[in-house]
Amino acid sequence: MLRGFNRALDHLEEWLIAILIAAATGLIFFAVLHRYGTGVSIDLAKWFTAHGFPALDPPLRAIYVRLAALDVSWAQELCIYMFIWMAKFGAAYGVRTGIHVGVDVLVSLLPPKSRKRVILFALLCGAFFTAMIATFGVTFVGEMFKTGQQSNDLEWPMWFIYSAIPLGSGLMCFRFLQVSWWYYWTGELPHHSEAKVEGIEAMAAMPAPAELHGTVSSRWATPLALSLILAPILVLAICVAAKTGVIVMPPSIRAIMIFILLITFMATGTPVSIALGLTVLTFLFVLSDVPIESVSMKLFTGLDNFPIMAIPFFILAGNFLTHGGVARRMINFAVSLIGHWHGGLGLAGIVACAMFALVCGSSVATVAAIGAIVLPEMVRHGYPMRFGAGVITVAGSLGILMLPSIPKIVYAISTNTSIGALFVAGLLPGTLLTVMLCAVTWYLAKRRKYPRMAKASWRESWYAFRESIWGLMLVVIIIGGIYSGLFTATEAAAMAAVYSFFIAVFVYKAVTFKDVPQVLLRAANTSAMLLYIITNAVLFSFVLTNENIPSALADWITGQNLGWFGFLLLVNVLLLMAGNFMEPNSIILIMAPILAPAAKRLGIDLVHFGIVIDVNMEVGLCHPPVGLNLYVASMIARMRITELAVAVWPWLVTMLFFLVIVTYWPGLTLFLPRLLGMM
Repeated sequence: MLRGFNRALDHLEEWLIAILIAAATGLIFFAVLHRYGTGVSIDLAKWFTAHGFPALDPPLRAIYVRLAALDVSWAQELCIYMFIWMAKFGAAYGVRTGIHVGVDVLVSLLPPKSRKRVILFALLCGAFFTAMIATFGVTFVGEMFKTGQQSNDLEWPMWFIYSAIPLGSGLMCFRFLQVSWWYYWTGELPHHSEAKVEGIEAMAAMPAPAELHGTVSSRWATPLALSLILAPILVLAICVAAKTGVIVMPPSIRAIMIFILLITFMATGTPVSIALGLTVLTFLFVLSDVPIESVSMKLFTGLDNFPIMAIPFFILAGNFLTHGGVARRMINFAVSLIGHWHGGLGLAGIVACAMFALVCGSSVATVAAIGAIVLPEMVRHGYPMRFGAGVITVAGSLGILMLPSIPKIVYAISTNTSIGALFVAGLLPGTLLTVMLCAVTWYLAKRRKYPRMAKASWRESWYAFRESIWGLMLVVIIIGGIYSGLFTATEAAAMAAVYSFFIAVFVYKAVTFKDVPQVLLRAANTSAMLLYIITNAVLFSFVLTNENIPSALADWITGQNLGWFGFLLLVNVLLLMAGNFMEPNSIILIMAPILAPAAKRLGIDLVHFGIVIDVNMEVGLCHPPVGLNLYVASMIARMRITELAVAVWPWLVTMLFFLVIVTYWPGLTLFLPRLLGMM
């Protein structure tokens, strides 16, 4: 009976989040069509009448009357509420699938027995935090029920809308306990892989990559494990002592304790989102007078922001593009142009990554989509796997630099910067990086005498371009729509998701209707993980602002007389170090609100600063211990991480040189946004 209940709960969870992301996408698509369909229908009626086609006037005017009478002002509000529910329940699904990201560098060094204890502690921390939030949520929903408050446009009772907090958090707590129980008895954890692309076979002949589990000596294993577990407990005890008056804690030390507590929680491998949340809860309970009830409000209002909705839309578009045959056609087009050059297939892989990055927005998706196709072909044509995997690992990072980019959206939300300007600002730097990576690839291929392909005819190139044009048209939809004012960035993302669905299902027919729910579920899973990090990062930023930490840090930095040159050097070092331990979105959500005020005071444009941060995140994706591109490429190529980490060095050094160029040449970043009047 319990097994049947659990299976039913699993299906309900999956269908709920898949339906919510599909419905929200369709709703915004309909709202955009309604907005422009109303005006277009009456304009067409007048045009046809003036040009001698009066018979078409009545039906077009009837369409106009019906559309004008239809009020869809509630669409944006409903979309936000649907995504909030998807985020809360999707976060629970993410626990079950193992998608929540954490910093497990120290934990991975432990032998299995000691590692198990630390991981169980981290899982129970997750269960404790979500149980607390569920409890606060129940109290908050009860208060909302008493007030009878309603939403602005839909006029729905707010207690029902806010019930996503206790329900989603309660389910998430159950999932943490479920995973803990399973791990305790079996030693197995759920694992999420970004490397698999439906319809594409990886190189099965290569040996599977070994896990990056170094092991400390047995002498130090138990002390290290105990230190990891006891460190957050000790910091918590110090905070409680300050609360009870046993010790006196100055404001500066209290601010430092926030970061120490966050680091100690993250060191145990606790998911970043949970570590942020536990830090906030601890601080609000013992070191602050802020009402704890504000946590429930912030957990909801943290996502009550329409621009944030661009993240799930772009993720959904990227999933349809990855599985929809777009990548293969872009690769064919790139091969037809430069396949006959030295290192032609490698060059084609880089150019294909750049083209896919123009429409995707995800570095990991770019590596998975392009690498799964290019790497087997490169081996088949005589290239060493090390060479191909090194090229694609680094070139895949273009996925977050070119037009749409999830980290850019996260940065824009964190610093209140224009999303459209950030999108366009990455074009010239992305083009320069593409050229630099191609130059290194060409030089190495020529020196090592790698094989060249036959030159494609103009007819073959035209056919390849015609096949890839459907995917490349997304660039027009995204930038054309935002620049012309037709769409907001969020609406452009929704239009991109619908268009990607159309070409994947109806044009290229690489995705069947039977596959669509799985694509929706995968997109919802990734989206919910990011939205849950954002939710708790909003809480963390709320605490930092309440303690006046960003402003105080900005005062301190400007007081050091570093100047903009020294400040950017310090930021690069700090972000490159953080990239060794954390994934990009977590770094941006924690660092950007702290560093941006100082950058602004020093006269650094926040759009340029965002691209500098973005390039730093690119570097972090391409080297161990937590470089996601590295892990995805290793799974596709069946290479060991250590071997691949050495293989990427020529291109990684190139990217570091590129980082210096972008950092100290603001004109490269700001030229296009200024030219297009976006700044």
